[in-house]
Amino acid sequence: MKKLRLVRQAFALLALLALAASAATSVSAQTKPYTINVILPLTGPGASLGKDEATALGALEKFVNRTGGINGTPVHFEVVDDQTQPAVAVQLLQQILTTHPAVVLGSALAAQSQAMAALVPNGPVLYALTPNLLPTPGGYVFSTSANTRDLTGVAVTYFRLRGLTKIATLVTNDASGQNNIEAIEAALALPDNKNVKIVDKEVFSFGDVSVDAQAAKIKASGAQVVFAVANGTGFGTSLHGLYDVGIDVPVFTSAANFSPQLLNSFKTFLPKELLGSGASFFNRERTASDPLKKPIDDFYAALNDEGVVVPVATHAFAWDPGWLVVNALRSLGTNAAAEQIHAYIERQKSFPGVQGIFNFTSNDQHGLDVSGLLVLRSDPNSPGHSLVVSKQGGVPK
Repeated sequence: MKKLRLVRQAFALLALLALAASAATSVSAQTKPYTINVILPLTGPGASLGKDEATALGALEKFVNRTGGINGTPVHFEVVDDQTQPAVAVQLLQQILTTHPAVVLGSALAAQSQAMAALVPNGPVLYALTPNLLPTPGGYVFSTSANTRDLTGVAVTYFRLRGLTKIATLVTNDASGQNNIEAIEAALALPDNKNVKIVDKEVFSFGDVSVDAQAAKIKASGAQVVFAVANGTGFGTSLHGLYDVGIDVPVFTSAANFSPQLLNSFKTFLPKELLGSGASFFNRERTASDPLKKPIDDFYAALNDEGVVVPVATHAFAWDPGWLVVNALRSLGTNAAAEQIHAYIERQKSFPGVQGIFNFTSNDQHGLDVSGLLVLRSDPNSPGHSLVVSKQGGVPK
């Protein structure tokens, strides 16, 4: 009996040790969480983008809380719906500002993000979950991924090296469309691209149901490539118009549109060659010593737990900003002020994210540049519906 009692005591001790180890790496559900407010389009034309980003933040929340939270405090991303309307985004941010947050995330589109940025010139930190924004260097507004000029530039390089030099553009007539045109023109202004020209510029409203007239002009222009960079349902309208008039050239679009669910809804009128730009996480062939290997592996595992077999760009657009903010809070504590979080981000020089190594010391509020970008081709038979068709920087494979 004494021997049996000792065995039971040993098992009880092992159970207590296991419980203690678990408690050391995960946080208590009874602890009040640190809430990070997020404004995203969960309804309206940008809903596909917002839902992907909300999914990524949900996965990140679980990952962070499994790995200790913020020094023992759980984190919670509180997502509200801006309905893809700048006025609603501004109203939501005004309400959030009354609670004096240190940081806010959102939105997924330029129009909402630009409208909100005007409210926070001196804080709190606003981290936009769209790359289609050019925040003031050193300011309190940051923007995910590389900037749109670089995301576009990698495609211009790719097409130029394939001998395709005549570009047509089809964009919306809002802030996103204006930013996209400026980004394309900035890429074409680089010396290497001097022989690449825009032969036709067409615009349409986000609410338009047809762009057949604009597509007919593009066809007549002799364009060898179409940059159709509207997001969500606007992208679908663009593709339908190009299909209706029989345009059969490569189409380049925003990486945000490379969602299998979104592309599947447009499958009857997808072009033969649909391309977009992508970041480092699309390349999973990495050595153990690569600083990006663990962040990318964690990203895939966390999204897989949420039923996302292969993450896409919009997931990464939200994951990296959320992870960067969490690391700032782990370093500074949950009482950190906006000024401290801003300073923490600004001094990051080699922060490993899933989209690449972030460096904010170069006066770019994105923290990434063209060097880590890839060109992707849509392929419904491949994992994630995409294939990498270029080397880093856009040189064709």
